[in-house]
Amino acid sequence: MLLRKKTLLRVLSILAIVALMGTLPLFAATEEVEIAGTVFASEWDANDNVTAVVIATEEGEEIAVSNSGKGMELLKLEEKNVKATGSIVTDEEGRKTINITIYIIQE
Repeated sequence: MLLRKKTLLRVLSILAIVALMGTLPLFAATEEVEIAGTVFASEWDANDNVTAVVIATEEGEEIAVSNSGKGMELLKLEEKNVKATGSIVTDEEGRKTINITIYIIQE
């Protein structure tokens, strides 16, 4: 009986460690970065309203903008130059999305 409890405790400990290791990329993605570029529409609804935007950087990279928080405000800033700060997440296919915490419109 004591052996079963020790084995169960070891298995649960290993599962907890594996679960924590799986969340490490999430913690790494929370670092704040600053990007600058031009806002362009990337998706529209049936009424031709902008529903998603990207920021095209001077380096030619397009970073999708998350539709949460301040990102929603960029839907109305098509073709404006912005400097945005937020956390970037890269998906399995290498596409980047920024969750904007603050931005400024640049002249």
